[in-house]
Amino acid sequence: MNLSMYILVNENVKMKPGKAFGQGGHAAATYVYLHAQDQKDLLDLYFKTEQKKIILKAPQDLLEDLESRGYLAIRDSGYTQLAPNTLTCVNLGILSKDGTSEENKIVKNLKLYN
Repeated sequence: MNLSMYILVNENVKMKPGKAFGQGGHAAATYVYLHAQDQKDLLDLYFKTEQKKIILKAPQDLLEDLESRGYLAIRDSGYTQLAPNTLTCVNLGILSKDGTSEENKIVKNLKLYN
């Protein structure tokens, strides 16, 4: 099974690369922590494979919509570069690249974050 974790970074927020990577790290670690019990089998399989993470850029309105629908959103505390509560990224979870889920349809038209 070809599994990847998909993290969408807010393309409307200007972040230095280190900040963006840190926010993505928060999204990955928080996802694993929150789903350690209810998605144990999927996480076990994911960790036995390459543990791919696909980082895509997405507009803020899409991220806000996903957050309102319950997807894991990361908001910055505002200690360094960003204002408090800035929406920086959303973790869509671990998906199969061959899947046909709603999440797969969302990521299909997004571009890599660079």
